[in-house]
Amino acid sequence: MGSAPHLVGRFFTSLRPRPPSAADLAWVQDALAPGEWDLWCRLDTADRVEAIATARRLAPEYAHDARWRAAALLHDVGKADAHLGPCGRAAATVVGWRRDPALVRGRFGTYLRHPDVGAAALDAAGARPETTAWAALHHRPERFADCAIPPEVCEALARADGESPRP
Repeated sequence: MGSAPHLVGRFFTSLRPRPPSAADLAWVQDALAPGEWDLWCRLDTADRVEAIATARRLAPEYAHDARWRAAALLHDVGKADAHLGPCGRAAATVVGWRRDPALVRGRFGTYLRHPDVGAAALDAAGARPETTAWAALHHRPERFADCAIPPEVCEALARADGESPRP
């Protein structure tokens, strides 16, 4: 689920997030289809801010393409269904390091399975196939080569999210 420094940084910035600016909101809305926008709006403030930062870190050769911006903006949309704050997320992450996430129940389990939860929600909302695919596999670099997204785009999206793109 990411490197320890990345997760620690996310934790501290999530404690007191500033809401996105009006310009950022317009930039996001311009990149997303209506169903995608509705799902993005379900994210809490910290996740919206992080989603914008991820999309802005996307390599310039991919950032101009709305498919990849949408994928960057929506990859963590499944976290909204867990309804966990920063401390709950930290605890769920520790549980996930010690147990198979498929065996964890309740909100912790939902959080740990956020890639699959998000992909299902995106699919139901009629999101672009690339956006749904990236949500499903963004923590699974071993599957990058087997998806419909070009491997170099997967790697760029992973880097933008602070993940190591290779297994």
